[in-house]
Amino acid sequence: MFRSIVLGSTLSLLLSAPALASHCPLDAKAIDGALQRADLSEMQKSEIMTLRDQGMSLHNSGDHRQAEQTLAKAMRMLLDATGM
Repeated sequence: MFRSIVLGSTLSLLLSAPALASHCPLDAKAIDGALQRADLSEMQKSEIMTLRDQGMSLHNSGDHRQAEQTLAKAMRMLLDATGM
């Protein structure tokens, strides 16, 4: 019984990882779209794009947790800069 619970939990985690990993490209696409519409200084755009690029680099290297945090930071900066 215990073995099947552990096996089931492990399998669930392994199957959910790709679903979480696909969130990063969606965040990056949202950042790209918002940057095109936002009225920001070049410095603000550059900082946000740097974070966006770092997030996607982390995503591509497999560090999805750090990638999500970095992309979230870029989104917060974008929202703060636009006053939303």
